[in-house]
Amino acid sequence: MRRALALFALLACALSRQLDAQQALAQTVTLPSGVTVARTCDKLMSEGVLVASLDARVTAPQDTQYFAQLAETIARRVGVRAGDPPRAATYGVLVVRDGSFAQRFSVVRSGARELDTSIDGALAISPSDVDRVPMPADMPDSVRMLVTFGQHEDGSPFVASHTRCGAVAFPDNPPREMPRWARAHPRSVTVRGAVTAAGRVDTMTALVDDPSDERYVEAAMNAVARMRFVPAEFDGLKVPAPIEIVIPFGETESAEEPAAP
Repeated sequence: MRRALALFALLACALSRQLDAQQALAQTVTLPSGVTVARTCDKLMSEGVLVASLDARVTAPQDTQYFAQLAETIARRVGVRAGDPPRAATYGVLVVRDGSFAQRFSVVRSGARELDTSIDGALAISPSDVDRVPMPADMPDSVRMLVTFGQHEDGSPFVASHTRCGAVAFPDNPPREMPRWARAHPRSVTVRGAVTAAGRVDTMTALVDDPSDERYVEAAMNAVARMRFVPAEFDGLKVPAPIEIVIPFGETESAEEPAAP
């Protein structure tokens, strides 16, 4: 079950009485070749119910508001406090267009029968449920989400935290091939797509910003297909993540590092 959460990647948001703190954490990763890669991770913290999207696309402001509204609804439906010391629980859900939950499963149950039963009921949002919160028009037809929640005996919310690390390109990626025709026509091509949990760019879904010249499109796609990455992680799970890669073509230009949005 836990592995199912690694299918999509992630942008966390918060709700209600929010702490909304974010810390940058330095991390090093040693590759199979022995090369060490440095990357920065974010520690996301929020009070109360925390709803985190595991979708690989970039989250828009209205989507963040939707997650907050959804988290408030879930918190109200649970209505059972987690005890003191507080008990935390984490669940995975698949939310569809009309706001109902097509799938739900526990990642970590609280261990308190009353609380777990209440959580199960709170996440059982059917197409006919009055608590449905339909998704904004810009969102896809379904989104996988991670829901973490709990409260102290006095009703004050506990602090939920998640660690998110972006994808980082291998420093020893093979050099990019420079087509002869590109030397006389320098330009940069931006590829937007996702790095899979296996550390490769998904070329089936990647898009080129300016596809006016198929030669540059093909060359750029060939270049990103050869690249390898340390995959993004969410709470230690390897997950797909959105990425933007600038591929320069021309005699005086050199390959730029990919930049995660």
